[in-house]
Amino acid sequence: MPAILLALGTLLLQLVGSMAGRVLVALGIGVVTYSGINTTIGWAKSQAISAILGLGPEVVGMLTMLKVGQSINIVFSAMLAKAVINGVQGDTFKRWVHK
Repeated sequence: MPAILLALGTLLLQLVGSMAGRVLVALGIGVVTYSGINTTIGWAKSQAISAILGLGPEVVGMLTMLKVGQSINIVFSAMLAKAVINGVQGDTFKRWVHK
């Protein structure tokens, strides 16, 4: 008897779970998974630095005195901190979205 109840409970749980998913999809609610956050931010940072280094040596010297490199580092660190606050774990995070 307990095996039958266990099987019936499992079946009902699967039906309710899939029904809830269908209702959420019908309402236009879903989950989006963002991945590659660290890779993207690292790529953007290297592109910004290489663009600055592509300028003339006088301009690069002036930007160095203005601490533009540290400013770029602060901006990208803030972007990573925001990603961590939003729940990035293992270079991916999920977010509920509405259509």
